[in-house]
Amino acid sequence: MKAVVLESAGARPVLRDAELPDLRPGPGEALVRVMACGFSHHDALIMEGTLRRGVTLPRVLGHEVAGTVVSVGDGVAKDLAGTAVVVIPGELGHRRDGGFAEMLTAPAGSLVPLAGASTGGSALLASPVGVALKALDTCGLSAGATLVATGVSGGIGSHAAQIAHSAGASVIGVTGSPSKARALEAQPWLTAVLLDSDPWEEVVSAMTGDAGADAALDTVGSSLSRLVVSLRRGGRLVLAGQVSAGEARFAPAEAIFRELTIVGSLGAERGHVERAMQLAAVGQVAPLVDDPEQVRPVGRQLRELAHAHGLEGLSMGMTDDYAVAIEEGATVVRLGRVLFGARGT
Repeated sequence: MKAVVLESAGARPVLRDAELPDLRPGPGEALVRVMACGFSHHDALIMEGTLRRGVTLPRVLGHEVAGTVVSVGDGVAKDLAGTAVVVIPGELGHRRDGGFAEMLTAPAGSLVPLAGASTGGSALLASPVGVALKALDTCGLSAGATLVATGVSGGIGSHAAQIAHSAGASVIGVTGSPSKARALEAQPWLTAVLLDSDPWEEVVSAMTGDAGADAALDTVGSSLSRLVVSLRRGGRLVLAGQVSAGEARFAPAEAIFRELTIVGSLGAERGHVERAMQLAAVGQVAPLVDDPEQVRPVGRQLRELAHAHGLEGLSMGMTDDYAVAIEEGATVVRLGRVLFGARGT
């Protein structure tokens, strides 16, 4: 089968197109034909060597996957074959090969059947949508609450903002990108969009009558001190992402006097993915996929992504006609996502 393999990570990551042995599902596993797989900042962090925890190389990346079950191993119900599914990531792209391939194997328990949804946008229902939903559960928001979300132009932040808005919360989004800020200002699920380069913590204070926000969701990991001073007494700060290797510091006294709760949120479980599907079905969250008919060769697209993430010296054996070889299209996602997936069936 065709696959894209990350051989080594760093400032000059090495990716190659490969012909790998055909897969067979083991006991308790299913073989899934990949129909769509998202490229996220998480993948870029692995490629550049910033994210190393739990990652073994060489590896097929891609953990945002939707596809169709082709066959199953021992101990798995045979009628699962032919089912369209979204895959709960688990170790995909870390210790288990992921979705930048024609096929993958996954534990049958990690597959959530899709009900009447297209496989394209559905690739995002586990991650980032399910991840965002779990983080919001941890925030403990209620209707009328105010949430500050950093990285609101990214996958977790943008979908968390939609879900929080649908639950009756006011969402103040923070982004480091002026161009993305302009696009986000038109979104009904954001009360305000603030630039990270501005003193946004002062704006949050003014917007909440100096009381502070009820909760904050940090998806970037570099704004901890500013988020702490943006919260009200008894507020809750949930950490759900870190996009750089540096340390994040804050003055403990600011958290102590506010009696804040600071907690991490990791991944998503089956219940979160099922709820994400329900929310998508009723229009309370929409996987943010742009130009679903746009097709780009995979090799060229990955080079563009590498350039966008500062990986200027990318060594890549992939050819631009790799897309044709595996009947693959690439769909650009407005807020930092690219979907690779088969066309047609």
